[in-house]
Amino acid sequence: MKSNDGPIHILHNETPTQNHWLTLKLVGHKSNRDAIGAEVKLVTSNGPQFPTVTTAGSYLSASDKRMHFGLGTDASAQRVEIHWPSGIIQILEQVCGDQILQVEEPSALALEKARPK
Repeated sequence: MKSNDGPIHILHNETPTQNHWLTLKLVGHKSNRDAIGAEVKLVTSNGPQFPTVTTAGSYLSASDKRMHFGLGTDASAQRVEIHWPSGIIQILEQVCGDQILQVEEPSALALEKARPK
């Protein structure tokens, strides 16, 4: 049985590694603000990863809505494709790793203006 009156313990992982990572925090505007339901495809030289934004974990619990990707030895993601719940598809190329990147859902008009003519 655990006691709430016990001592505090702080654990800090300092494992040396040459691997890289990327965390995405999506912010919806037309979609819901937390981007719940957004589907992401992140591609590195090791292949694709396909998470969906959710906070659900199990009964009476919640998880971080940010998406954390391991990039291995790649310093950047080759491509990040975000399928927002609104139907908007946003593509980012050569996204640097080792950062928490906040990505705002663009408007359909902004995407249209950004497309090459």
